[in-house]
Amino acid sequence: MPYEIETKVLDIDKNKIIEKLIGLGAVKIQETRLFVDWYQTKGEKEGSANWFLRIRSDKEGKHEVTWKGDPKTMGIGKVRREISFLVEEPKEVAALFTELGLEKYGHQEKDRVSFSFGDWHFDIDQYPGMPAYLEIEGKSEEHLKEGMKLLGLENNRTSNEGERILIQKEYGLNWYNMKF
Repeated sequence: MPYEIETKVLDIDKNKIIEKLIGLGAVKIQETRLFVDWYQTKGEKEGSANWFLRIRSDKEGKHEVTWKGDPKTMGIGKVRREISFLVEEPKEVAALFTELGLEKYGHQEKDRVSFSFGDWHFDIDQYPGMPAYLEIEGKSEEHLKEGMKLLGLENNRTSNEGERILIQKEYGLNWYNMKF
């Protein structure tokens, strides 16, 4: 089962980061709007589950189901187990989740530009009503820091919090219903 090692870099200039990535020769993987629905066990108390389940669709019609395990923080980043797979019928998957006793508890829309460079994966995410941030995935905490330095972001603030906590705490927004 794969692990995800990532950090979020705050206070970025989206256009400058895109320019730097292109200048380095990074490959643009996608530029899309994402629609994300989150599921949990009915009646689950906020923050008590040690896993997350989502259905994520993009504007091109690609749909993915992802289960994310309990995160472990490590310095500027976090590590968690992750299982993802593509699905053809997201509405049917949502119906299955409901039949299994899960409920949809959150919906977000965000614009994402993704790049690959070396052993790094870079996602620039822009939610409605807040500044963009950069998510860096790498092989280790040191590797994450190398990616930040490569882009001149070693002095930027980072967050190893999940999206919900980051968005609620840092920006005071309603993570449960974010739409453009």
